[in-house]
Amino acid sequence: MEILDQLGDTAKNIGAAAGDLIKQVVDKTGDALEISKVNSKISAEKVEIEKEKKKISDALFDKFAKGEEVPEEVKEFCENIKAHFSNIDNFNEEIEKIKEAAEKRAEEIKAAAEQRAKEAKEAAEKRAEEAKAAAEKKAEEAKEKLEDTLDEIKDTLEEKAEDAKDKLEEVKDDIK
Repeated sequence: MEILDQLGDTAKNIGAAAGDLIKQVVDKTGDALEISKVNSKISAEKVEIEKEKKKISDALFDKFAKGEEVPEEVKEFCENIKAHFSNIDNFNEEIEKIKEAAEKRAEEIKAAAEQRAKEAKEAAEKRAEEAKAAAEKKAEEAKEKLEDTLDEIKDTLEEKAEDAKDKLEEVKDDIK
C-alpha cells in the first residue's frame, strides 16, 4: 500500500510540472494576443501615415497644378507623419518589453518545472530505497522466525525420538 501512495505522490508531482508547462503555453498565447494588438496599432499608424502622405501629395499637386508655391500647411502634414513614426517606435519598444517579459516568465516556469521534476524523482528514488530496505528487513525477520520455528520442531522431534527410544528400551527390558 505504501508503494501505491508513493506512486500517487510521484504522479501528483509530475502532474504539477505538467500544469506549469500548460500555464507557460497559456501565457505565451496571451503574449501573442498582446503582440497582435500592438501590431494592429502599428498597422493603424501606417494607415494614418499614408493618409497624411496623400494629403501632402494632393496639396502639393493642387498647388503645383495651379502654379503656386508650396504652402506652410505641408509642414503640418510632415509633422503628423513624424508623430506617427514616433508612435510606431514606441509600439515596437512595447513589443520588445512584452517579449522579454514572456521569455523571462518562460525561463522561470521551465526552471520551476525542472526543479519539481528533479524533486519528484529524488522523492521517488528515496521512497523506493525505503521500500526496498523495509522489504529486506521483513524478509530477514521472516527468515529468522522460520529458523526459530524449525529449531523448535527439531527440538520437539529430538525429544519425541528420545522418548520413543526410552519406551523401546523399556519394552525391550520388559520382554527380557
